Amino acid sequence: MKYILVAWVIFSAPLIAQKQVVELDNITYSNFIKEETAFSLSNSETGELALVIPDKRTVAAYLFNENFELTDSITAESLRIKFKDIIGYRVTDTHYTTLFATENKHFLGVVDFDFETGKTRTEQLDINLSSEEVLETVTHNNRFFLLSINDDFEGLIVRELMENGTLHKTELKINEPVSIKDLLTRRNKPDEVDKRKGSVFNEPFVPEIVEIDNKNPNSLETTSKLNKLYAKDNNLILTFDNFEAFTLVYFIDLSDFSVTEKRFPQEMVDGKYLEKSNSFLFEEKLFQIAVSDDKLILNISDFKTGDIIRSFRATKERPIIFKNTNLNQKNGMFMGINEIRYLDDTAQFLRKVNNGLPGIAITQINDNYQLTIGGTQVLGGGGGGMMMAGGGAAGGMVVSIYFNPTYSSYGSYNNTKSIYIESIFDAQFNHIQGYPLENVFDKVKMYQDSFEKISAEEVFAHNGKLYFGYYNKKSEVYNIVEFEN
Repeated sequence: MKYILVAWVIFSAPLIAQKQVVELDNITYSNFIKEETAFSLSNSETGELALVIPDKRTVAAYLFNENFELTDSITAESLRIKFKDIIGYRVTDTHYTTLFATENKHFLGVVDFDFETGKTRTEQLDINLSSEEVLETVTHNNRFFLLSINDDFEGLIVRELMENGTLHKTELKINEPVSIKDLLTRRNKPDEVDKRKGSVFNEPFVPEIVEIDNKNPNSLETTSKLNKLYAKDNNLILTFDNFEAFTLVYFIDLSDFSVTEKRFPQEMVDGKYLEKSNSFLFEEKLFQIAVSDDKLILNISDFKTGDIIRSFRATKERPIIFKNTNLNQKNGMFMGINEIRYLDDTAQFLRKVNNGLPGIAITQINDNYQLTIGGTQVLGGGGGGMMMAGGGAAGGMVVSIYFNPTYSSYGSYNNTKSIYIESIFDAQFNHIQGYPLENVFDKVKMYQDSFEKISAEEVFAHNGKLYFGYYNKKSEVYNIVEFEN
């Protein structure tokens, strides 16, 4: 067995390749604020960016053009202090409507900024979600959607934030092949379709689905989740890998909220399905992974037709021929040390992947694709770290499962034990030789760790690039730094 420490050389600045794009000075927070926060809202139509900074009595919004030049600013009255997090927003031209929520997500309020007229509006909405379980929020094409379930309706509830600050509710009946709540909790009932993965002793999981945004970097720690939500074209796409026999996909058309279903079969070996499976949607391709203690299957299918484009196999007896790295185990930030171990052979790699949650993460590099293939295991013990159910702390950052999928992916990346290989494929998904690129999250983490005391940190994607925002209390400056991916 071999071990290395992920160490960084201070003088290797060209490898970091970051650029300061915003220095917003004279920013002060009230002493009554427990957690200093800031939220970056990307306008997908104009390329503008709105930076929203909440304080105890006010919420300030700063508008930057696509070149990060400050063009306007507005200050609005804040909601009650219990409304501390933005969970989403919608944009109409220069009109930004932000949706705030209480920590338990039961109560919502809007703070509205109209940069054209200079007017603002602050209002708590007449809504109580205490009888519902909020699953996820999505901002797509400048529209905002909130997804939830409750016990009184056999389906999915979708609310859209309208320009006037109200929430329009649509109920979508989804109960085939099983109920949406069973899908979200991965209950394992013998009388249901095939055999579904459940928790130990058949206890149900907390309802969960994670948003994937392929415009942003995605870590294996995020993509190994079994239930995923994608916003693509004019659809919300829900994928479930709870079944041994197939990946189940629901399409929600955002023009009329109609729902259609599609299934992508998993492959059998010697008349049996492998023990664990997962999938990842990237562009027009569905990547499916299936694994057991002695085998791994990777299938790449056309998402429209379902036809398999490429298929790859690995067995415990032989080296993996489609990898471009060692067999890696990253132990996460435990006791401040990010340790990588090189595994001995394919048998050990497959056994460890099968003991956790298998997954695939994908980065496109020009016309080629870099795949991270493996699995994850959440770290336990008393070493601190990030709490992943609903939010938590990672290196001083407050991470929420809502609003910003890039931020959540970055937070989980540094906390989770992962077993993986990196593989490079050309545009036709033939395996090719080459050296994988460094994960951009490692670059951000190195930069973040170079500061002793900063706050209001955020990692976000904007106009196809990755940014890190932070507040320096000593200089009273809010900074945004661009990173090359």
